[in-house]
Amino acid sequence: MSHLLLSKKSLYIAIMATGMICTYNISMAYADQSENKPAINIGEVNGQSSTAEKNKKDNKKVDLKSPVQTVHITQRDIEDNTPSGCSMVEAIAATTPGFQARRTGTASGANRYQIRLNGIQIGFDETGQAEMNGNQILMDGIPLNNPLASYHGFSTAELPISSMFSGINVVYGPGTAKQHWFDSMGGTIDFRTKSSGENPSAFVDIGAGSFNAYNASTGISTGAIDGWKTYIAGGYTRTGQARISPSLTGPSESSAIFVKTQKKYQSGKFSAGFYFNHTEENRPHLIPVYPFAGGSVNGNGVEGPALSQVTSGFYYTPSSNLWRKHEKYLTYLGYLKLTTDLSSNVKFHNAVWYRAGNRLKVRVDSYVMAPKLDTEYYPTSSGNFGYRGDFTINLPWNKIDVGGYYQQTTYDSSFAGYASFIPGHKLGSNSPVYYRDDHDHWSAASAFLQDKITPVSFLTITPGLNLINYHISINNVTSVSSADLFPNDTIGDFPTVAGDTANFTKIAPSVAVNATITPALHAFATWSQNYQTQIDSAYGEGASHPVIAPTQPAKINFYMAGLKYAQGPLEGQVSFVHQKLSNLAVQITQAESQNIIVEPANETINGLNFLLAYGHNLGFNARLLGSILHGTENTVDAAGQAVNGAMVTGLPTYNINFGLGYRMYADQTLWSIRALDNYQSATYLSSDITASPTTLQLPFSAVNLVNLSLSARTTMFDHDIPGLKLMRISLMLDNLLNRKYNVQGYVSAGGNYGAGSAGSILASPGTPRAVYASITASF
Repeated sequence: MSHLLLSKKSLYIAIMATGMICTYNISMAYADQSENKPAINIGEVNGQSSTAEKNKKDNKKVDLKSPVQTVHITQRDIEDNTPSGCSMVEAIAATTPGFQARRTGTASGANRYQIRLNGIQIGFDETGQAEMNGNQILMDGIPLNNPLASYHGFSTAELPISSMFSGINVVYGPGTAKQHWFDSMGGTIDFRTKSSGENPSAFVDIGAGSFNAYNASTGISTGAIDGWKTYIAGGYTRTGQARISPSLTGPSESSAIFVKTQKKYQSGKFSAGFYFNHTEENRPHLIPVYPFAGGSVNGNGVEGPALSQVTSGFYYTPSSNLWRKHEKYLTYLGYLKLTTDLSSNVKFHNAVWYRAGNRLKVRVDSYVMAPKLDTEYYPTSSGNFGYRGDFTINLPWNKIDVGGYYQQTTYDSSFAGYASFIPGHKLGSNSPVYYRDDHDHWSAASAFLQDKITPVSFLTITPGLNLINYHISINNVTSVSSADLFPNDTIGDFPTVAGDTANFTKIAPSVAVNATITPALHAFATWSQNYQTQIDSAYGEGASHPVIAPTQPAKINFYMAGLKYAQGPLEGQVSFVHQKLSNLAVQITQAESQNIIVEPANETINGLNFLLAYGHNLGFNARLLGSILHGTENTVDAAGQAVNGAMVTGLPTYNINFGLGYRMYADQTLWSIRALDNYQSATYLSSDITASPTTLQLPFSAVNLVNLSLSARTTMFDHDIPGLKLMRISLMLDNLLNRKYNVQGYVSAGGNYGAGSAGSILASPGTPRAVYASITASF
């Protein structure tokens, strides 16, 4: 391979030729000046087959003409903001106003995060959340959420390998009628996979970091073969724990593979994809912030130093002999997609998919030396079949979208609780102290009609209607299954509380307006409603006593309005948001008896999102983005008393990012250094005792975090390594100032740490300073 001859001037011209003029995102095109080789487009090197004009459009942070507020996170964003082997949600948090990410372990993709968009969350939280599946997660436009599962409707650990993805699209709120999905409440987040370019290519990425973390991934593009282009990718990531303990439970690790094939034909495009993920996560115990009577590092009532963050250490956790939790996820997804031009102005899109998921949680708790449920064995499985089809009709001054989707879900959830202090009551034995089994069914059918009207050149109005039908069936089959599984068990408690069914039909309207004030300044406003079914426990899943099932689905009434600006190196937006959520269900689980308390609730979240970014392709660049949100909740407590105006659990009022960077080209290398400063204000707690939010703040939850990243993209080694087109080396420092902070917590009723611990605040600490390095070679 001949040496690529590059100069600073030729590289800069090549960069500009790709159209990448985003203020703080540039993809490089390395021009081979020899006559017998084409220019190398870095987008194609990394598996993206897109033209320069499309890239220019996609890389704009502020889409001026969008009828709703959206953010596009590019592949370059993901690379610049995701530490090696870590979760892509770090990139969303660094680039998306109003987005918050809180992780329960290290930044690894094998660990799960709680994520919020405009204060509405999905993913694991400790307790008391009124809206637990409030954001729709898609992969290539295909839904990943389990609509029935509570905290486990989606885990970020299901998408652990960031190098597989070319971008992320974020839509705020339900969006327009065409954008509605069954969990599109706070927003919709679509993770877009890479595709093969016209020419064969490949990359290899390896990395390592703090806490014995390491990862490796690869992607291969076949190029065009008889019109077919196929992309194959796979990866593995693992991390140890940042916690200090006499005995830790082990690492968290995740692997994934992905295959996608596509073919363009005269009037359309066909694609097929398959994805598999296997994650095993080990999680240490939450830690009491302050000591409680009888609690020591050796167990409840056992002699030893007091157990708490302020006594035994901020990151201390009891030995895994006293407490451990292991979770396993398996995800399978297959899909077919077809786009056809039926005529010059009519296009038909359709997709069919099947997603299967399995989750197993095993928990052992020997901290409390007293009779109790010591071990949980909690397997679940789900299957989701769906179809979506829609037509786009382009008419003079109008673009009409009409279509719909159908998804059917089955969800099997069983739970076995054992007491290890009784001989024979070990995990996997035939004698659980408590056992339940539920087989549930869910379906959604949606039809939408949307019209994008352009009465004059400077104004677009997009009204729409979405007709939605949901059906839920929760079926307790414990009395049937327990007789087969545990025929000789006379000790166990097998609850026979019946489940429930529900059927809802609703119309969800939306209106979006975009007005051109100047070519660089647009105003927009969106009003949208959507409906969502409540989680399984609201209909009796796992209950030891009857619950009152909801008579209406959860509802959001969403307003957002603001200004967008993009001119040369300067981009900005400011938007005001008002969200009213009603008919929510708060679930509180009392672990000893598996009683489920379900209380109705509603939330109101008002606030402001903002973004201001400046920068040229080379030189200094800066950005300021964030949100100021005020969320309140109305509900009832365990005693049936009204709780009105409580602060929404886990939501910081202030979430602000400031980033500053510099880029320069020298010695055939593009050098980049970036610092990001994130401030999050304190959050409020809920209580397992009262089954309601509190006025207590989570100690050490207000935090200012600084991250630093350095990278070099170079061609200087091309003549030394056959086939090499580009090498990228990166170094990232997470929590540079080594701040101690808590990410989640709740007020305990005493179930985890036993007598004397009721009323204690239990917390999950954030990760201390960490360093991650990686090297990527593209061929």
